[in-house]
Amino acid sequence: MLEDWRPAAMPVRRPLVDQVIASLNQLVEDEDLHSGDKLPSEAQLAARLGVGRSTLREAIRVLSHSGRLETRQGSGTYVSSSASRESVASLDERLANAHVVEVFEVRRALEVLIAQTAPTRRSGDHVARMREALRQCREHASTGDVAAFVAADSRFHQVAAEATGNVVLVELYAVLRRYLENADSDPAAAVAATRQHLDDTVSLFEAARRHPGD
Repeated sequence: MLEDWRPAAMPVRRPLVDQVIASLNQLVEDEDLHSGDKLPSEAQLAARLGVGRSTLREAIRVLSHSGRLETRQGSGTYVSSSASRESVASLDERLANAHVVEVFEVRRALEVLIAQTAPTRRSGDHVARMREALRQCREHASTGDVAAFVAADSRFHQVAAEATGNVVLVELYAVLRRYLENADSDPAAAVAATRQHLDDTVSLFEAARRHPGD
């Protein structure tokens, strides 16, 4: 099982800038920042992410070019109000009109890709966070805490996506995750489906770890 999934002796490391880009995107999501909201200062972000300012600036520059963030001279870095945010909103609207089974099919396809990619790119920190989220899933499932179980499952899958180092994949998965978390009004059914889904995902990771070249 995943508890035995340890970092390889010589893991493939993705560029540090890509890691910071993924972390900044996750910061915006986790702190529920919206268009026009200001990010922490450059010094605070560098310390929080454990990187140098030049690496941080490069990551911010990439996100500014993509329309995710915007920098204001003498003021700081803000969540952008550009069309890219409107595109996410538009996708949310389309997902709201889609059948849950359709969204699950897309999520499943993404997770196959994640399970094939993440084992060769993940860091020790990713593995530790996934193990902890998995432990919490099992704990909350045994106590019947539906909300806590779903939240822990969501963390497990999001960290798995981050471990791929693919910023586009992380963003797509985050949108699907938000939709599915709010889609099911039957808590018992939601936990049953999510537990099965979690077991399937762990199996995918185990298969990818055993056969990395497939």
